[in-house]
Amino acid sequence: MPSQKLPTVLKIESAAPPQVYSQEELFNTFFKQLYESIPQAEELFRSTRVKQRHLCWGPQEAFANGSPPTSERMRRWERTVHELGLQSLPPLLQSVDRERVGSFVMASCTGYAGPTPEMMLARAMGLRKDLRRTMIGHMGCYAAFNTLKVAVDALAARPDELVLVNCTELCGLHVRPEVTKEQVVVHSLFGDASASLLLSNEEPGAGPQIIRTHTETHYETHEAMTWTVLDDGFRMTLSSYVPFILSEAVIPFLERLLGPSGLRVEDVKHWGIHPGGPKIVDFVARRLALSEQQQRASWEVLANYGNCSSSTILLILKNILEVDRPKPGEYGVFMAFGPGLTMESMLIRF
Repeated sequence: MPSQKLPTVLKIESAAPPQVYSQEELFNTFFKQLYESIPQAEELFRSTRVKQRHLCWGPQEAFANGSPPTSERMRRWERTVHELGLQSLPPLLQSVDRERVGSFVMASCTGYAGPTPEMMLARAMGLRKDLRRTMIGHMGCYAAFNTLKVAVDALAARPDELVLVNCTELCGLHVRPEVTKEQVVVHSLFGDASASLLLSNEEPGAGPQIIRTHTETHYETHEAMTWTVLDDGFRMTLSSYVPFILSEAVIPFLERLLGPSGLRVEDVKHWGIHPGGPKIVDFVARRLALSEQQQRASWEVLANYGNCSSSTILLILKNILEVDRPKPGEYGVFMAFGPGLTMESMLIRF
């Protein structure tokens, strides 16, 4: 009896702005003066476990003539999201018949433009005129899961096609001169990156296969994390209660992800926890009794990139594939959290 084909990650690529700023440099050259009235500011920056971030627009440059309006930030977003997309997407299409690419799903929560960026990227890459395109915006750090669910549905409807997925986020565009402890935390975490996947239906062994996904939204906590458009950029709020909420909810949440496949937390070797902040990774990992090795990829991506919103979980998947080299048949669980408060997850068999 032939094996069932499943949605499979054939290739994964990433890109980031060439400008790299250490956490110390960012604080000493810009944020130290901005937050001089907040005694804990430097301690908060140091406690994030972020070592460096890629930013398309360093804050010193951005604020050279005062706080830039949202319109100027959007012009920079439109240009840079295209540049980074053209770095992470084309390598996926080498040795591939581009006529087989039937769908392209993209997420970016850090800007708006029309025509939307996935259309301009498809044009630049010479993809089909009847390409099915979906642009997902403003869903926050869990948006990669929405792109993957659309991709999985596309493969279910048209099993012989290839699907492109891209997440490109430019969080660094939204530094704002709001002097509060909460905004110190926000501005100590976020960076810029692009990550892309090529998926198709394949037999086991062709690559990481998506077994199932699971979503839960805690409507009663919808104010715990927000993302709002203002005249001087986008404003994020992040309640200090979020790590506690997630750690309390994560075990029953994972039981509902893993149960239909007959699995338990103990059966999963590889873990990708979205590092929305260090306490989120720490609290969730402790709740699940994960080893340091199982947390490694999340901490490493946080240290080297910061929180890059929807791109982050794909960077973690890429890191696990390259560093841990999972064995065929091993399982991985990936999770991200965002406004809602929404919890997204995905079960992968390597």
